[in-house]
Amino acid sequence: MKRIVLLLVSLFVVFLATGCGPSDAEKRAQQVAQAKDDALKLRQQLGQAKSGADAEKVRQQIVKVLTDAGLTVESIHFTEVELQDYVKAASALEKPAPPPAKKAKTAKAAKAVHRAKAKRKG
Repeated sequence: MKRIVLLLVSLFVVFLATGCGPSDAEKRAQQVAQAKDDALKLRQQLGQAKSGADAEKVRQQIVKVLTDAGLTVESIHFTEVELQDYVKAASALEKPAPPPAKKAKTAKAAKAVHRAKAKRKG
């Protein structure tokens, strides 16, 4: 009798131990949720990148985080083209702006010069 009770108790403990913890589906859902959260945080960093090189590093991190979880960029409601646009924009920020063009004389200034020349001629 003791053996049967001991056997039942040990079987009960084994079933409890295997039933504890998340299932494979729950683990996968947690992995996907974590990857999406990480990718969205990186997407914010991408928008704040100061240089094209920094932006490209962050873009590669986003793609890696998502592919490691078996996801695509579209899973965070974004496209690869939009990520590339962020990299281009950051690259454009690091290039110096062209010098301002010389201002053309305004009509008033041109008329004043013309009058002054006309007065000199007499």
